[in-house]
Amino acid sequence: MTNRIKLRLIAAAVSAVAVPLVAAAPGLAAQQLNGVFHIGAGSYIRMGEPSGKFFANPYSKDSNKTYTTILSGTGGGLRTGVAQTAPSPAFDSKGNSLASSIITPTSFTGIRFGVVTTVPPTFSLSGDKITGYLRHLYAQWNKQTFLQGNVVSGTYNSRTHAYSLSWATKVTSGPFVNYTGYWHLQGTFSPSR
Repeated sequence: MTNRIKLRLIAAAVSAVAVPLVAAAPGLAAQQLNGVFHIGAGSYIRMGEPSGKFFANPYSKDSNKTYTTILSGTGGGLRTGVAQTAPSPAFDSKGNSLASSIITPTSFTGIRFGVVTTVPPTFSLSGDKITGYLRHLYAQWNKQTFLQGNVVSGTYNSRTHAYSLSWATKVTSGPFVNYTGYWHLQGTFSPSR
């Protein structure tokens, strides 16, 4: 392996784990968002195939089966400041995820998937722009756990509390290796009191 290739690999690894700084608009200081992102209608995950097409989930409730819609679970949605970890056991005997805090477990190819965090996520707001550190979010499906977190970006309306977040993460193991999860969450944010 040449030194040039080694340097590229090191640079890629560093950029993959780096936490971006939130640049505040002139005159505005970035502030921490603390509370719950309720996951409402219009939220979804799409699985991008290595070919560039999107995988169709026959169990999707959307008319376009490449969109698998998701909604808040028993914990109200995605919480800042706490890890919403997997229950024990994490799956039932058929491989359905029992993780129901962030999202309501949702059928994907006939097996329900859930979402967990292993490290508390953090979000910063600058003007109406959100940057979130959500690198430790995992999807659990068919007795397997897949990293699906990343650094996320979106918008927030401080008057209506409406938010929108999006990110993409490549699957590195299991039956969907080299697929990419495209996530979009939207709904309302409830700030902590």
